[in-house]
Amino acid sequence: MKRMLVALLAVTVVVALGGCQKEEIAGPGGTPGNGLGTLMVRLTDAPAAYEAVNIAIDSVRVHVESGDTVSGWYTISRSPATYNLLEYTNGKDTVIAEGAVPAGLYTQMRLYIGAGSNISQSGSTHPLEVPSGSQSGLKLNIQATILPAVKYVLTLDFDASRSIVVTGNGRYKLKPVIKTVATAASGSLSGKVEPDTTHPTVWAVVGTDSSSTIADTTGYFKFKYLVPATYSLKIAPADTTYRDTTLTNVVVTAAQNTDVGTIVLRKK
Repeated sequence: MKRMLVALLAVTVVVALGGCQKEEIAGPGGTPGNGLGTLMVRLTDAPAAYEAVNIAIDSVRVHVESGDTVSGWYTISRSPATYNLLEYTNGKDTVIAEGAVPAGLYTQMRLYIGAGSNISQSGSTHPLEVPSGSQSGLKLNIQATILPAVKYVLTLDFDASRSIVVTGNGRYKLKPVIKTVATAASGSLSGKVEPDTTHPTVWAVVGTDSSSTIADTTGYFKFKYLVPATYSLKIAPADTTYRDTTLTNVVVTAAQNTDVGTIVLRKK
């Protein structure tokens, strides 16, 4: 069974192609014997240099591999809601969709973005343009094997700082950078940086993949959904009178939190 749960899916978000699709509404939950499993989608984010990044999500749909381009789509959320991505940083997240779907391999997810998405910066609010978000949805390529009577949790790790593009005429456009992580097969990583007044950015790096966060006002940081691996932890203080610091061989284990303790930065 463990091999059927995918640990990490690095995905590229593109605008989905239009077309007619048959819609099925997901049920409230799977029970033994009826061939249904439950898929939950959670949202988390990396901090960004905005006061708010509000994304209006109308619905969430997933597609089973055994279906064709028309059939096999299941809606697991039809309750429109707006989420400020910056409220879900440093280990916080929120559920944006949950529903029962037939067991099988799911390879696509679509987020339908409605009207009202915006960003706030320096006391001003600006509309956030989402190309084709509400018409055909933002397409995510996933690999989620749903088993009967088992809940499968997918976490959308949204990187707001890399997902917003400001054009030359001052318009704000959403070009999402999202990673999808299976919570059941992930671990977490936390620690504290001193002095907390250095306001450091912290990077967890493995191979060519990286995740980032900004320590809070006490110096605390946490990465909640990381694929089990050996990481390098890089700390870059905003106060440039302090040196950058790197910790190597930081091991993250599935279903456990790795606490690196207090990292004391040194003056240059």
